[in-house]
Amino acid sequence: MDLIQFQDPVGEAAQVAANRPGSMHLCFHVDDVRSFFDRMRAAGFEFLGEPYTFAAGEVNPPEALGTEVAYFNDPDGTNLELIAPKGGFARSE
Repeated sequence: MDLIQFQDPVGEAAQVAANRPGSMHLCFHVDDVRSFFDRMRAAGFEFLGEPYTFAAGEVNPPEALGTEVAYFNDPDGTNLELIAPKGGFARSE
């Protein structure tokens, strides 16, 4: 995956949905999703919605309850995510 924007020649944006098999995304681990979201939005990034915190019954493993995420796309349409993982989503050091 490239984290660049193709300007010459200009590429077509990806036509994938997050719920399609084979769809991929890149996830950025942050400590405070809201802080990054606010700073990025102020810098001109467009998000697919407000930050979201997983509630009971929405996440597996259940220990990941409280994980916060926010989604956006790069200029070529790649799905990107900010995540502040909790419990079962958190990396062990």
